[in-house]
Amino acid sequence: MSKKIRLELKEVLFLGLLLSLIGCFLLWLLDPRTGRITTVLIKGNLINTDHQTLQTMVSQVVKGRFLKSETEFFLKKKLQQNMTRILLNLPWIKDVQIHKRWPDTLIIQIQEHTIVAWWMKKALINNEGHFIMSYSAVQKLNPSVVQRLMKLPRFTGSLDNLNEILKRYNQLAPLVQAAGLHIQEFGCNARKTWYIRLNNKMTLKLGRRENKAQLQRFLKVYHLVMPSLKKMGHKLLMDLRYTNGIAVQTLLAK
Repeated sequence: MSKKIRLELKEVLFLGLLLSLIGCFLLWLLDPRTGRITTVLIKGNLINTDHQTLQTMVSQVVKGRFLKSETEFFLKKKLQQNMTRILLNLPWIKDVQIHKRWPDTLIIQIQEHTIVAWWMKKALINNEGHFIMSYSAVQKLNPSVVQRLMKLPRFTGSLDNLNEILKRYNQLAPLVQAAGLHIQEFGCNARKTWYIRLNNKMTLKLGRRENKAQLQRFLKVYHLVMPSLKKMGHKLLMDLRYTNGIAVQTLLAK
């Protein structure tokens, strides 16, 4: 047998072996018992969505109607879309990404809405200024969740001014938090005057224009004057509209 014939025979045998292996792999892959989803992993920073409830709901859907095999998952994208739609119907969920990790794990990446504040104690709004859930709906949630959500600040003013309120809040809230304080109420009154109500019984009157500099000036002296202000014993209105000082007024309880 010549050297050329031996090389051709080896090539034929190798090709035959390779085709056999590919055939076996395809038969295994197309077997209905192959690629079934046995594990569902839910990832994401879930604050308001109950992880266990979500896990149970997703597992029931997966075991029931779709995503039974890897072939179905890749060929029937509509099934993946249905899962996404179901999850996006939940009030707190903003975005859902679904993919399969071979061979049997379904990974669901979830992003929640970032809840920022109450609007007039009527509904929750997110960091994009969208209404997420009404006050009455929130009251039906788990008491611990309700208690946490009720601590969020309240925005007031004209609904047409919501985006501007959110913009200014995002500018001022970090300054207040850095001083160890918390905004309970923020907005613009009927006179178009911006104000902040803090958790220490102080109300800050900021005026109509840009008010970041006014707030910064007040916070610089806040800890210095706070002992004296505490002795006054009443709710305080701090008028920051002056360029060279701060006017202090006591607000007697009604």
